[in-house]
Amino acid sequence: MQRRHSKRWQMITGDLVSATVLATVPVSAALGTLTLTQLMIVAVVQGAASVLHDAAAISLPPSLVDRSLIQRSNSRVGALFAVAATAGSHLGAALTALLGPARALLGDVASYLISAVCTARIQTAEPARARPEIRRLRGEIGEGLQYVRGDDRLWTLTLVNATTSFALGLLNTLWALYLFVPA
Repeated sequence: MQRRHSKRWQMITGDLVSATVLATVPVSAALGTLTLTQLMIVAVVQGAASVLHDAAAISLPPSLVDRSLIQRSNSRVGALFAVAATAGSHLGAALTALLGPARALLGDVASYLISAVCTARIQTAEPARARPEIRRLRGEIGEGLQYVRGDDRLWTLTLVNATTSFALGLLNTLWALYLFVPA
């Protein structure tokens, strides 16, 4: 399977897209033009950008650390994600109480910009990309699905993750509505 783009640039792009789209919310709120449609579009675009970022972030450590340290590195990355999710939720609640829901998103915008800067500072060169063979995306997706479907553990994990991601997407959308719709 051929890698199409630099993982670092994929992560930076995901961060910058997330920062940009989230920044539209406080701007629109300040102008009095924020709509439910905009919030839904922001949620979809930001979610897609997060998938783009996270897919690259998960696969980048093998090019940064020695093979013998991959398990330890992945454990630390997982622990950092858990700490960031917990601390981020509490910080987000505090900023929302202090600044209001729309302006509190500026903290999130800042975190994406900091992430992009930190990712840009990674000095390790990724392995050179081989010239990609011409393949159809549909065929590659089918090949990947066939591989996952052939392994019961991967199939179960995929279904659990897809269901959880869908439920969290719904929850986050409803949570945004709860925060932004006046009582």
